[in-house]
Amino acid sequence: FSPLKNAPGSGVDCPETARRDLLAQCVRFAEAAGATIQDAESEPAFEISPLVSYGGEGLESLRGKTLVGDQLITDIASVQTV
Repeated sequence: FSPLKNAPGSGVDCPETARRDLLAQCVRFAEAAGATIQDAESEPAFEISPLVSYGGEGLESLRGKTLVGDQLITDIASVQTV
């Protein structure tokens, strides 16, 4: 959960923090499924569509793969890997 109640740029409960938290959750889902994230030290900006996985389920096919950042995963078959 990441509330969105303040104006952009306020630094707390704003669009930027909500986006950061959503993307971090997607990274956690992928890592929990066994994937490795390329450049995990920087903030990878990839999102897993809720049509693919709402709570991290159904991502077993990512096990052992290294994911490239900056992508929107709308279909498991179209995941960009290294």
